[in-house]
Amino acid sequence: MGEGGKGRESMSTFEGKRFGFLGAGVIAEVFIRRLIASRTAKPERILAHDINGAILERLAAAHGVRAMGSNADVVAGCDLLFVAVPPPAALPVLREVAAQLRPDQIVISMAAAVSTALIEAAIGKPVPVVRLVPNTPSWIGQGMNPYCLGSHVGPAEKEVIRELHGVFGIAVEIAEERMTIATALTAVGPTYIFPVIAALADAAVAHGLPPGLALSAVCQVVSGAANLVRETGRSPEGLSLMISTRTLDEAAAKKLFMQAMEDAHAKILAAEAKIGAAASKA
Repeated sequence: MGEGGKGRESMSTFEGKRFGFLGAGVIAEVFIRRLIASRTAKPERILAHDINGAILERLAAAHGVRAMGSNADVVAGCDLLFVAVPPPAALPVLREVAAQLRPDQIVISMAAAVSTALIEAAIGKPVPVVRLVPNTPSWIGQGMNPYCLGSHVGPAEKEVIRELHGVFGIAVEIAEERMTIATALTAVGPTYIFPVIAALADAAVAHGLPPGLALSAVCQVVSGAANLVRETGRSPEGLSLMISTRTLDEAAAKKLFMQAMEDAHAKILAAEAKIGAAASKA
């Protein structure tokens, strides 16, 4: 589905809603792009703040969103609040704006390694909280964004959250204890795939295939292979046997990617421990 998919349906649900972003970096821009492209939100109804003025100005100039003077200004003016600051900054920022947060708002944290319990403790009052694992393909509405819900999310908020997440692609609710491995898989996952795309395209170009054609062909090969697994229900290993020419050390490749995920998982666990320790001292 392209950037414009689901736009009209979403606009009726979120018409008049204001979207706030604490942080204006890469992940914030991915989600802002999608909100605008899908017509879920008009640019003037998206508010953002970042401590880096240059980043904020660039975002506002590129997308027409409103650059706010402070985090508190964003909170005061929005209905749905995305926390898109680096994970170590998430709890301090939430403590900073806690007094302005209202029970009729929904806080959507995209900060890896920060649990809903820590977020709710930083807020200190019954505001609905969602913890979302961001995935960069959400830019085009093809994201895979696992999420879990805080203790103050009721049926009405659940429906809003479900519809909002649908704008960005596929979203699945999972248990909080699985968010660490989900982050290693879905948030970091594109970094496992992009080098494969680049390598295959480069090899084809080296043998004379035009660059544009090579890249397009590789993208279709990758997406087609993924869809083949999904739609047939057959194992990747079984489908691989359908191809007679085999030149890849598949066991070594599998080991390489599994290790990459293990390393990502370990880094996120370490970040969780560090953030938790800092929160206990706050």
